[in-house]
Amino acid sequence: MKKAIAVLCLGSSLLPALAQADDVDRITDKLLKEAPLQCLDEALVISNNHLRRVLPDLVLDRTREFEKLGQAWGPGNENYRQARDMLEMAFQDDELSNGPLIEAGLHPLLRTMVAGWTPAQRVEFQAFLTQKGGRLYWDTMMDGAMCEAMIALSAQPPHPLPPGADKYRLEALATGIGLRKMTMELEFNLLPKDQAAKAEKLGAELGKSVRQAFGTVSQAYAPRAHQVFEAVAPDLKKIVAAYKP
Repeated sequence: MKKAIAVLCLGSSLLPALAQADDVDRITDKLLKEAPLQCLDEALVISNNHLRRVLPDLVLDRTREFEKLGQAWGPGNENYRQARDMLEMAFQDDELSNGPLIEAGLHPLLRTMVAGWTPAQRVEFQAFLTQKGGRLYWDTMMDGAMCEAMIALSAQPPHPLPPGADKYRLEALATGIGLRKMTMELEFNLLPKDQAAKAEKLGAELGKSVRQAFGTVSQAYAPRAHQVFEAVAPDLKKIVAAYKP
């Protein structure tokens, strides 16, 4: 009987958390359906997939700095190739057991953002995004400025996106951003003053929520990546010890 009561108590304590998770998923799915962000979604998929591809290189960049290996420690060096292959295999093994290290696309960002909203914000922000001013602010911020920032980030050294289909697609997305932002800003300027003021106020709060979510999502892979690195560190040290520029 005591065990049954304990199970019932545990179940009742989990119900609010499960209900909250369901609400987060519902709002996230609603945002994806009713306020789609094609530019940002594509840019996130491309940039996050690129980040995953160069993750071993980013780890080995840190190794170069820590061990003072010099610029010769990089692609083209046999010891570097061995270390990179080892890291990549370790990352892939981890992903087979635990899923993708880096989730691509818009869904993880929006879900993290919604999960950070208070109950009052969930009501307020959802209503805000159904209004013209709110939707214009959202589209300008997310599919304009943020998409533009993701595209720029993908081009930054030390491991910029190489020439190919993904790079050309980002360039195509970038060409449309300027005109789209200008159009949305013109529409925003035509709003009645009270609507524009409300949009600026709530938009700033929503923007803060987006930035916090982006910071969380962009570093979500780091603990797992560090664990993988620690597991292969002894073997990596042997490769580094044998390194010859």
